[in-house]
Amino acid sequence: MNFTKIQTELDYYKKFKPINYTMERIKFFEQVEKNEPYNPKFNYPDKLRVSDYKDLKICLKKEMGKDGLVDEFLKIYLVVVDILIAWRKNSSEVLSNLSGKIFGSTALFDLEQTIKEYKKLDISAHSAAEVYSHQQIGKRFLEEFAKRKLEGWSIVYDETSGGNVSIYESQKKIVIKNGATATAAGLECAVTHELDGHAIQAFNAMSHKRHRSWLLSYLGTEKQYEGYATFVVVNNLSVPHILSELKHNFALIIATSLAQRLSFYETYQKMYDLCKDKNFSFSAAYKAKRGFHDTGQPGCFQKEISYLLGALEIIKLVEENKENYYKLAQGCFPLSAIKFIAGKKPRWESIKKFNQKNWQYFKNKLKPIIKRNPANPHYWRRYV
Repeated sequence: MNFTKIQTELDYYKKFKPINYTMERIKFFEQVEKNEPYNPKFNYPDKLRVSDYKDLKICLKKEMGKDGLVDEFLKIYLVVVDILIAWRKNSSEVLSNLSGKIFGSTALFDLEQTIKEYKKLDISAHSAAEVYSHQQIGKRFLEEFAKRKLEGWSIVYDETSGGNVSIYESQKKIVIKNGATATAAGLECAVTHELDGHAIQAFNAMSHKRHRSWLLSYLGTEKQYEGYATFVVVNNLSVPHILSELKHNFALIIATSLAQRLSFYETYQKMYDLCKDKNFSFSAAYKAKRGFHDTGQPGCFQKEISYLLGALEIIKLVEENKENYYKLAQGCFPLSAIKFIAGKKPRWESIKKFNQKNWQYFKNKLKPIIKRNPANPHYWRRYV
């Protein structure tokens, strides 16, 4: 099986990137200035048909049972195929539900409580006052490349990158959104998240010959991929940085939860009422409606949930056995595959010392927003 080709066809990051993003963003804000509701109509490039995705699913099923670790990936890939089939069929409800199955669901969070806790999070005045432009963010990454002796890396500026900063490890590329801004704390989090989290996992994965040909896309393992990088931030940085990470991700959870039942425009308006930042409010609504052609209907792409739930699951694994961290650090494996991974320490390490105090602080901040299920009192303990 040509995993590289299949990963290319199942890469929802690229397929859910609208070709008319900039035009629709301009149109949206023109309508907002006139106080006229407008929901962007995004167009996406895709040469495959529903039948092509169904054929891919058949190919994946044929590979099951040959290798335990690969099977754990394939189980997730099969859901990704269903997500892309729903996308091609313009089935927003199915797309919403399946994305929740892979990344974690907004149903786990109490929306009102999340909004309340978001408002209570206090980032230090110094961190909030220092704001860096997208060029300054890029300059900081270039400095980090030099300091870490990372050769061949480049900075690219792009209007439609998913967040302020995205990393393409196998291409040695950092993509920064034009117009992106970051506070001092947020910029430190971004560097740690992308380089000490994602890039180091990629370096480790590339040193393993067995999975080198197909491991690097991380497709369908978002909860571990983003959770691992968030865990590194929580473990390595100070409380103000953890608060910055929480503030950002709480906002995205809120936007995703709102988008589950509201239109793009309504989600934007409520986010703007909450944070008073037009650019972030648009970005948060866009992330939640990623992949939708008609953003006026209820439904959301729940990828943003993966950061915090993934970090909590990794904290739990490491608390059970610290060697689990070294297994996860070898590459982006599904959490369910940990039993198939060797326990030796990886070539590259981003964590030298475990900081359990920080983990507990992080868990305590999340505890109030995760729903407790009276029918199953152990339900929420899985996370906090």
